[in-house]
Amino acid sequence: MEVVALRPKLASFRATAFTGENKAESVLGQQWALQLTQTIEVGLGIPVTPGGMLQAVVKISLVANGSNEAQPDEKAAFSADYEAKFNYANEVTEADISHLIVQEPYQYVLVAQAFPLAMTHFRRELQAMGFDARQLPLGV
Repeated sequence: MEVVALRPKLASFRATAFTGENKAESVLGQQWALQLTQTIEVGLGIPVTPGGMLQAVVKISLVANGSNEAQPDEKAAFSADYEAKFNYANEVTEADISHLIVQEPYQYVLVAQAFPLAMTHFRRELQAMGFDARQLPLGV
């Protein structure tokens, strides 16, 4: 089988959840400490119907907690979940891909495509809630 057929194409990316709370007054120049936690899962989606298309699935969960350095009792909290689905060519079988999907370099290629999309959305939502998120990374 040709190696190109084993490369999945990004078929869909979506935010599945976002919650946030930032009740602090927005003051220019105010310093906040921000802690970001990320959880990333990669898996293989097997079709239920015969002849269906295999999918690689990347799930990303982001949690950010901020605290005002001048007034530690002022806090902000944000969390979001994202899902990216990658389609394989119709001729790719589970046997062709199962040994690759468990390898870290192969997973990294999938995550490296989905993570910037998730982080761009996450940063934009934080900024919409009055939180300066420019220091958050866009890449893995």
